[in-house]
Amino acid sequence: MKTERWVVREHVEGVPDAARIYEKVETELNTRLGEEQMLLKTLYVSVDPYLQGICLDTPIGDHMGADSIMQVLDAGPNAPFRPGDLVQGFGGWRTHLVSDGKPKLWQTGTFPMVFPAYRKLDLRHYDDALPLSTALGVMGGPGMTAWGTMTKFMQVRPGDTVVVSGASGMIGTLVGQMAKRAGARVVGTAGSAGKARYLSQLGFDAVIDYKLADDADKMREALREAAPDGVDKYFDSIGGSVTDAVFSMLNVGSQVAVCWQWATQVQRDYHGPRLLPYIMFPRATIRGIFSLEWFTEQNWSALHEELGGLVRRQELVAHETVQDGFEHIPAAYQTLFSASESNRGKVLVRV
Repeated sequence: MKTERWVVREHVEGVPDAARIYEKVETELNTRLGEEQMLLKTLYVSVDPYLQGICLDTPIGDHMGADSIMQVLDAGPNAPFRPGDLVQGFGGWRTHLVSDGKPKLWQTGTFPMVFPAYRKLDLRHYDDALPLSTALGVMGGPGMTAWGTMTKFMQVRPGDTVVVSGASGMIGTLVGQMAKRAGARVVGTAGSAGKARYLSQLGFDAVIDYKLADDADKMREALREAAPDGVDKYFDSIGGSVTDAVFSMLNVGSQVAVCWQWATQVQRDYHGPRLLPYIMFPRATIRGIFSLEWFTEQNWSALHEELGGLVRRQELVAHETVQDGFEHIPAAYQTLFSASESNRGKVLVRV
C-alpha cells in the first residue's frame, strides 16, 4: 500500500526552519505482517519543541519520529493489539506504519533513552470534555509531566512563589494553574505580549516577556518586581538568562524542576554564570523531569481521575490547537518557534 511520511532532509542547528529540514515522500509499505506486527493508521501526530533534538539525531532520509495516536488496521496472531484498537506511541510523522509496538532504544546525542511500548487507549476515558486528541496533551505525556512534577516532586504550599519559564505551552499552563490552586503566587515567562495576556487570563499573577528582558540583568530586575519575596519553586523549560536570574533569587528550601532547556537545545547558548553557589546557600533541590518514568498503568489511571477530573469540572483549562492535514505537520511544528499567537496549549495535527 502507498504511505506518506515526512523525512529529515537536512540537519539544521538552532531555531528550526521546517520548510528546509523536512521533505514529504511517498513510498510503498510492505503490509505482509510478522506474527507480532501490526499495520497502523495514524490519526493524530504531536508537534513538540523537544523534537529538534530528535531531528538532529535522525539519519538523513529517515522519517521524523514523534508521539502519535494510531488505529490498528491489521495484526499478526501474536501482536499486542487487535484490529480496531486505538493506541498511542512514538509512531512518527507517517500516515501508515508497521510495528510490533515494543519499546525502542533511541541513542540521542546526550544520553540513550527508551521510547515506551505502545499503549492501548480506553475510549471510556474520552468524550466531548476530553476528546481522543488529549491523549497527546493533557491526558498524555505533557499532562503526565505537569501532574507528575506537582504530585511526586514539588511540594507547593500556600504563600509560595512559583516561577514557570516558557509558561504558555501545555505543560507550563498546567503547572501554573496547579500551583495557583495550591495557593501560590505564580509568575510566568512568555515570548510575546499576546501569550502574556493568555497566561494572565489563566490566573497567573505576573507574566514577564522574556524577549523584552533579554539578558540576565533585565530579567533579574523584572523578576524582582514580580517576585519581591524571592522564588520558592521553579519549573524550568527555557534555561539561559531566565534561569541565571531565577537561581540568584532562590529561597532556602527551594525546589527546581528542569523540564527542558530552550536556550541550549535550540539557541545553542552554553554560556552563563556558575550556579552552584546559588544551589548551595539556599539548600535548593534540583530534579530533572523525564515523564517516561511515570508511564505506569497506576499513574495513567490517576492522571485521568485527578487531572482529567479537574478539566471535566472546568476547574482547570487545558487548551489544544488542532490543525488538519498531514501536509501541514511541518508548518504546525514551526509555530512552536515563532511569536505566533495562533496556537494555544498543546499543538497537534489531525491526519
